[in-house]
Amino acid sequence: MLRSLSSGAAALLLATALHAAAPAGAILGRVVDPDGSVVVRLETDVTLTDTITGKMVKGRLASDGRYSIPQVPAGTYNIDLVLPSRLYERYQRANVVVVPGKPVELDLHISWGMNLGTVGDDPLLQGADLRAKTKNVDGPVPRLADGHPDLSGVWTNIGDGFAPPAMPMKPWAQAMADELAKLKQDNAGAYCLPQVAVPTLMAYPTRFVVARDRIVQLTEDMDPGHRQFFMDGRSHPDPAEWNPAWYGHSIAHWEGDTLVVDTVGFNEITPGFGIHTEKLHIVEKYTRVSYGRMQVELFAEDPEAWTGPHTRKWMMGLADGTEIVEFVCAEGHASEVSKRAPWKGRP
Repeated sequence: MLRSLSSGAAALLLATALHAAAPAGAILGRVVDPDGSVVVRLETDVTLTDTITGKMVKGRLASDGRYSIPQVPAGTYNIDLVLPSRLYERYQRANVVVVPGKPVELDLHISWGMNLGTVGDDPLLQGADLRAKTKNVDGPVPRLADGHPDLSGVWTNIGDGFAPPAMPMKPWAQAMADELAKLKQDNAGAYCLPQVAVPTLMAYPTRFVVARDRIVQLTEDMDPGHRQFFMDGRSHPDPAEWNPAWYGHSIAHWEGDTLVVDTVGFNEITPGFGIHTEKLHIVEKYTRVSYGRMQVELFAEDPEAWTGPHTRKWMMGLADGTEIVEFVCAEGHASEVSKRAPWKGRP
């Protein structure tokens, strides 16, 4: 037997049907900072959300600071823009009306964020500037003598890989994380300690150096600043003989054109992965998809502290003609940070 729809449900279905049947429109314009300058070199998505159906339509902000969202069904939308930069606040605007066959020209005027815009003050913006030097982004992947992709070069993340979703922690681990949060301490980097178990997650430049039996990763603005992916067929060391480390112990191998890095042996206070134990196990997969782009996938698990796996996926861009510079963390410097209690990985 068919049941009659409520008036509200019927209205929603009618609105959705009319929405789908209406001719498309478009929204386009520029992204402009508070000084009136067009924001350049920060490519990202601009998202529209239909206020009735909740459906999303996405367009792309180009390197020249212009965005375009074509083929937008007629309706009323909310706009959302998060720039890959700490210099600017998130942009949101409600109730933008799109009518059939008539482009909406709309400049998005954003506000300043937490940074001052000085050189190096915003690592995400600096990364975009460095990647802008690469001219042949979509060119072919360079290869090593053995045919595998050559990952050499300086790379920076496109966006902020360090900002993680919530870790799937067990109740005891979540309770410990809540207690740690009450301390309101700065991140470990403010105390000259590694900021995350996987340096590739950071927004700072990183260089891969390919050798015969290993790949060495050098990361700017990160102590200790280097780690090694051993590719000589060795296994992980016996846990009873290994001293748990901030970056653990990494071995790597090729699966087709993807470099797979397997890491264990972390200490239990390595930052960036919530509360975990020395059973933390991380696998990274690096796939160079073009001359100037590399996809990174990360899989992490800790059977003692988590209820399930944790995954992330992001892109890196090549910064041609760039070198990383030395980084010195002056532990004990006469700032407010040095006057605080020591950093604690657990409460």
